[in-house]
Amino acid sequence: MQPEHSGTEAVAPPPTAALAAVLAPAFLRKLDRLHLTVRRSLSTRPGNTPMPRGAQGSGIELENYRAYGAGDDLRHLDWNAYGRLDQLLIKTFRAEREAPLHLFIDTSASMAFPTADDKFVFSLCLAASFAYVSLRRNDPVRIVGLSEVWPQRHLGSPFFRHRDALLRLRDFLLQLRPYGKTALAAGIAAALRDHRSPGVAVVISDFLMEPEMYEAALQQLAARRFTVAALRVIGPGERDPSSLFRRGRLTDAETGRQRFITLSQDNLIRYQQALAAHLERLQEFCNRCEIVYSTTDTDAGLEQILFRDLPALGLLR
Repeated sequence: MQPEHSGTEAVAPPPTAALAAVLAPAFLRKLDRLHLTVRRSLSTRPGNTPMPRGAQGSGIELENYRAYGAGDDLRHLDWNAYGRLDQLLIKTFRAEREAPLHLFIDTSASMAFPTADDKFVFSLCLAASFAYVSLRRNDPVRIVGLSEVWPQRHLGSPFFRHRDALLRLRDFLLQLRPYGKTALAAGIAAALRDHRSPGVAVVISDFLMEPEMYEAALQQLAARRFTVAALRVIGPGERDPSSLFRRGRLTDAETGRQRFITLSQDNLIRYQQALAAHLERLQEFCNRCEIVYSTTDTDAGLEQILFRDLPALGLLR
């Protein structure tokens, strides 16, 4: 809800300066310390063919040794072991795997309110940080904006690969605007039809919607064996709206519905109780479905969630 706002129009300016700060060399050097933790759902890299169990892997990471057998590739013989042990041993390697990162960003109108909270710009900066962490390890990254205004409720980028794709990824992020109604479940369903490879799915949203909607969205990802993270973006104005207004007409940013509100102390307490209950239900659902969950406060800053909160939850290390 927003005081005296006219409805579903986009209001956030392009976050060019904010993204430039995230993608500046000084901040990228900090991100170089981070790694994305993947619990499951890996794909083979392009060009690799999944091998039957026990066959020679095509990667470079040493896995084990075994006795030489007729027909084995002599390039994999360990000549040092032969010199020490007088045995022919074949080195086996772990096949290279990649972890596609799917960044789902809620681009509905509510992400732009309250304007002082800057939730949408913060979400784009968070997404850019995640993308860099994955691209640096040569894992592919896809960005998907979710709102009813996009065709099929989502706007998806191609997969970006390698760090030199960072500027193209930034340009895609700059296309996104907070606009229209939330379409979390329908947008994710459509995006999954386009790309079926599982991996890591990070959903960045204010989750200001009915629980059935976000539950349907997140369950789709968990059922497809993604490593799923739900990052709930919130700001100080949303936690305590009395810092923004005391009395006036509120307009729902997504539906246009209006209501006259006097924010008395009793009303403020009821609002904060309802907000706490909403957050608690979301967290309980994520815990039950083994989904990483974090409430991300824009006031705390990007470094707080990247270098403290998410490493503590095991999503980054």
